[in-house]
Amino acid sequence: MEIKDHIKKNYWIIILLFIFLFAYWVRAFNIIPDQILGFDPTYQYRFTKYITDWGHMPLWDELTYYVGRTVDQNTPPLMLYITSFIHNTIGKAMGFSLFTTASYMSAVFGALIVIPAFFLVKKLAGEKAGLLGAFLIGVAPQALIRTFGSSYDTDQMALLFILLNLYLGLRFLEKQTIPNFCWFTLGIIASVLAWAMSIYAFVAVAAASALYFIIQTIFAESESRNISRKITTQFKKYKYEILGITGILIVSHILGMVLNLNIIGSILSIIGFALRPEKWIVNISIAELQAFDIFNLQGWMFATGRFITNQPIIDMVITFIILSFTVAGIAYNYKKDNRKLSFILTLFVLGVYTTFRGIRFTEFSSILFLVIIASGFGYTIKYFDKNNLLKTLAIGSAIFLIFIGASLGTQYGLQLGPDINQNWDNAWTFLKTQTPEDAIVGTWWDPGHMIAALAERRNFADGAHCDNSCLYTINDRITDLGKIMATSSESESLELMKKYKGTSSVVYWIASDDLIAKYQWLQYFGTGCDYKTNSKCELYQLSQRQQVLQNDQGEPIVVVYDSLILLPGSPSEIPAYITPENQAFIMKNIIKYDTTGNIVKYSIPDSEITNIKNSLTEITDQVGITIANETIDLTIWLSRDYSYAVIIPKSLENTVFTKMFFLEGEGLENFTQVFRNEQVKIYEIKI
Repeated sequence: MEIKDHIKKNYWIIILLFIFLFAYWVRAFNIIPDQILGFDPTYQYRFTKYITDWGHMPLWDELTYYVGRTVDQNTPPLMLYITSFIHNTIGKAMGFSLFTTASYMSAVFGALIVIPAFFLVKKLAGEKAGLLGAFLIGVAPQALIRTFGSSYDTDQMALLFILLNLYLGLRFLEKQTIPNFCWFTLGIIASVLAWAMSIYAFVAVAAASALYFIIQTIFAESESRNISRKITTQFKKYKYEILGITGILIVSHILGMVLNLNIIGSILSIIGFALRPEKWIVNISIAELQAFDIFNLQGWMFATGRFITNQPIIDMVITFIILSFTVAGIAYNYKKDNRKLSFILTLFVLGVYTTFRGIRFTEFSSILFLVIIASGFGYTIKYFDKNNLLKTLAIGSAIFLIFIGASLGTQYGLQLGPDINQNWDNAWTFLKTQTPEDAIVGTWWDPGHMIAALAERRNFADGAHCDNSCLYTINDRITDLGKIMATSSESESLELMKKYKGTSSVVYWIASDDLIAKYQWLQYFGTGCDYKTNSKCELYQLSQRQQVLQNDQGEPIVVVYDSLILLPGSPSEIPAYITPENQAFIMKNIIKYDTTGNIVKYSIPDSEITNIKNSLTEITDQVGITIANETIDLTIWLSRDYSYAVIIPKSLENTVFTKMFFLEGEGLENFTQVFRNEQVKIYEIKI
């Protein structure tokens, strides 16, 4: 075969390589040496470092959920071992830190999803459809925001193995041979080594097989109208497929037992989480798990990849194309190819169902829908093969989607990167270098992974669920963590801290600014007080600075917040709440910092209102407000740089969190502040 003919026949290899490189580029663009995304990626990094240092996974994790827990299949090791191997063989030679290697490998793993995406869609609808599917899945913003460089987590592996096992499963369904049986089985084993719930794809393939049987039975040509006889006939034709699917599950389970992998448990975990995610109460507070509605335009766009430009006309065109190709993907195979019809219908139903668990899971629904959409494009150009106008229109629509995908993928790639925060970095450095190695550090659960990975200290709890292998479950700890900060009783906090101290020589506690907005969960889990149903369960009211008004000399005179205004006064600024009618109610109590960084408290008596109004007439006239004749008996706290203000309701004035964060420890007898900056306050606890 001549080179020209060879290239013409295998043109897709060159294009697929370009798609892979582009998918990698948008993920690797903002990689920063020695930096990684916080939270879960630091959890994965910590075990990768252990493997790099010692050559194997640990059996016991002594830092997280202290007094520790077993390291089981909830920490799939495949990605960790691959990254460690690449670091030892290539990363070190290039002078990379393990952080840097992990970041680049995140981008590589993320870009690899285009390869099984191509083969899956190619299997369904041909090479051109496969290339479109690979590109759209490679740049889809809803997948990209979870699979970019620095986001060193299992999302990349999850998408990779879902697509790979769907492809291997479809191959087996179409031809039940021993090689296809073996490849699909190996794919399942590898997927569980990579992601705890990757059996998801097997469930999809099994469901597609069952749907195929139903469709074949319904449309079977038979002289008999006896339903049971038709079913019996189909079972005879279908028996090798049933035996094959069952056999794959059994063999996978046996191999899993040898490798200490619980395949059946993985299936049950998917079903269990789908039916009752609130088993772990922390899920209630995770924004990504909140209710999501796919049955509206915005929801549909998110669930199919988030190809949203915020230009109404363009977005309507994108929606029309996506819907058209989706319908084509289902309609084309009706009574033509029941195998592909059942497979695509299963992906559609599974995609819709997956979104019911929250916006977090639209990452998975996106790849399922994009497989259908790309297949629909392939079917459309086949259907209109002899109609040049409509075929050209379909190809033009696909090119339009490619252009939009490339544009959005580039935009997101330029924005995504590690979360760099010097205040938190300094806090981790302090804990790592200035505290005993056996110290235990507590706060809300969010930073738990960073306490273990970056500060290298024991923590009270983190984002990883822990049941029977822990002394206390995540539910126990979340409840106690909230109560420690939401209670007004210092002694109660100390007793709860003592409960988790174990053999640690000293306890440290973090109060941070992010907990102001998250306080509803500390209060809800810690005390059972729900502000949504009980008006007495008040919350801190956070107000961000919007602008600073200046006088003719360029001096700041008025600071404007979301619903507050800060007026000049003596001896302290005068905060006021602004009503929609532009009436200003002065806040009676003020907490602020002086020039040396010390807390200053000040109260404005009602008797001063008239004098204040008179002295500020010129300014209030200028900004168009009227000062009311009475004060509001609430406390307002001003950050040191005046970038935000917080109204502290009466019911929260004496909480441990208020005293730790807003009052710098004032009023607490057993809390000694040992570190602070604008965002993070760390206390050594005397127990």
